[in-house]
Amino acid sequence: MKRMKLKKMMALALMACLTVGAVAGCGKKSAKGNKYPNHAIQMIVPVKAGGDTDSNARLLASFMEKDLKTSIPVVNVAGSSGTIGMEQVKNAKPDGYTALFYHAEAMMPEIAGLINYQLDAYKMAGICLKANTTLLVTHKDTPYKTLPEFIKYAKENPGKVEFGMAVGGYPQLIGLALQKQAGIKLKMVDIGGNSPKIAALAGHNTDVINVEYFLIKDYLKTGEFVPLALLSSERNPLFPDIPTAKEQGLNNMEFGKFFFVAFPKDTPDEIVNAFSASMKKAVENPEFVKKAQDSFALTPTYMGPADATKYAQSVYKDLLKYKDDFRNAGKAK
Repeated sequence: MKRMKLKKMMALALMACLTVGAVAGCGKKSAKGNKYPNHAIQMIVPVKAGGDTDSNARLLASFMEKDLKTSIPVVNVAGSSGTIGMEQVKNAKPDGYTALFYHAEAMMPEIAGLINYQLDAYKMAGICLKANTTLLVTHKDTPYKTLPEFIKYAKENPGKVEFGMAVGGYPQLIGLALQKQAGIKLKMVDIGGNSPKIAALAGHNTDVINVEYFLIKDYLKTGEFVPLALLSSERNPLFPDIPTAKEQGLNNMEFGKFFFVAFPKDTPDEIVNAFSASMKKAVENPEFVKKAQDSFALTPTYMGPADATKYAQSVYKDLLKYKDDFRNAGKAK
């Protein structure tokens, strides 16, 4: 009789444990399995490998992998002014395992009329870097060595100065803004991204391009490339000898970048916040700061989801003033 009671008590205890386990996870293994992240997070970069966006994504991922204890492979999905990669993330499962790493150029396709959605179609995890490194440069054999000399020459030779750019993105925007603000007419030629633009300028096959400082710093040191202006509100302390466009009398030519990470719109806040917290740790790591400054002349700057969203929308509103210029340029072609 006692044995039967003991067996009955053991059975009831086992049932209770199974019930609790089913409801609460009953065990460390299950709890660990539900923790984010528990496998690799794919970071989509909507441009080709080798440029500043790709390099910055890999730098951030390398630091966040240590903190999150998972791999963050960077996947380059280039094409259609970044929209192929953007679409891939936008339509991905909102589980926190597919993220978009990009910069302010993500806003240009909608302004140019290529797509019908804006950054508000995503959920921002945060901003990690700001760049006031965009230069307007020429090669050593052009007859102008300063921005005022360039503007004077362009006015005297309308449509003769070739501006190498890529249609649908920041380079085209900068070319259109330059024409508008300086009152000049340029020969706008679609060359492509940074690598072909740099090659074209080095070969004297184009006259002026916009490009990030760290991509051409060696050309600047040798004197092959000549900086006309920094397109920022103030000089960059990492290369303080290059004056801004505003200093040289040309206003409204400030085109810095901010780099961000975003997830599909319906990604749970707790996942986005967990990722963002890890991003904050990376951005504030002194080693990360040094690498970003030494390698890319960038300013590590963390903004959480709410502040990043607000900041991105303020930049978008500022860029809207070029919407008609963009769309009219497309119709002209």
